[in-house]
Amino acid sequence: MSGGTTVPEDRALSPDDWPHPAERRYADAQARLADHYDLAVESRVTETDAAGRVHYLTGGNPDGDPVLLLHGVGTPAATWLPLFPALTDEYRVYAPDRPGLGLSAAPSYRDRDLRSFLVTYLLELLDDLGIDRPHMVGNSHGGLQSFLLAIDHDRVDRLQLVGAPGGVSRDLPLLFRLLTVRGLNRVLLWLLNRGDPVENARQSMQRVNVVDGSAIPEALYELLAAGQALPGRPESQRSLATAQGSYGRAHPLFDIRNEIVRIDRPTQFVWGTEDAFYPPAVGRPVTEKMSHAEFHELPGYGHTPWLEPNDDAVTLVREFLA
Repeated sequence: MSGGTTVPEDRALSPDDWPHPAERRYADAQARLADHYDLAVESRVTETDAAGRVHYLTGGNPDGDPVLLLHGVGTPAATWLPLFPALTDEYRVYAPDRPGLGLSAAPSYRDRDLRSFLVTYLLELLDDLGIDRPHMVGNSHGGLQSFLLAIDHDRVDRLQLVGAPGGVSRDLPLLFRLLTVRGLNRVLLWLLNRGDPVENARQSMQRVNVVDGSAIPEALYELLAAGQALPGRPESQRSLATAQGSYGRAHPLFDIRNEIVRIDRPTQFVWGTEDAFYPPAVGRPVTEKMSHAEFHELPGYGHTPWLEPNDDAVTLVREFLA
């Protein structure tokens, strides 16, 4: 697991609390991004049996309903910070780093029961926080985790999928199919990460996440660049890529539509027409079979629509949670 270092629990952390230089640089970049949005957020950790250290960002109304934000396969918890200002007046917001990203530990995903492992650390986190059923907002891979928390554990109040969620199709985009091939993924990731880390982060966001990156501050790209140097991250991410599929074919967990349609919690899909993973046509049939679901299509938006210049996605999140 990442670092093998001891980080204080049960209090807000500063960048100086992180023993590893790369972790300190990342924590400092995270703090600068929060400052950019004038946010009073805390950086905290908890130790889990399932995955070791889990880092999370939290802020907002201590008496408000809890909202759990789950990020995508390659974007850390701090990617949600632009959404925090729209929620923190009314809600208590939590955004954990999935193991292998951000300041959480970086375990191997090899030889694990992926369905269980993707949520067990979250169940431990919720229990540590004393939260039974938070409102859940999931993006991409975080959408798959949100589905599993609802289907397997009934730990979701309202469920919102912002950007194409995992779990609706095994037909991954070409790049992600190639990343499931052990050995080849090492070469691909090396090629994608050559050169200036900040510029690589900018190109990656444009390639996968957004149509228009003009609203993304430089501080976010600097954070993503700092994340590339975190201890254990490359190995953990490669192990996740191969655990999610084999030789270009996604794990069966990525098509659980027959289970998703049985979720009876209030559910909303927010889906950009330019999503790099799947078009809205993949999600609409799922929505139509659910008892308490609605579908919102956002013309011209990408995979992380809250990072686009307009506030349409942010408004939908607020209105749905309310």
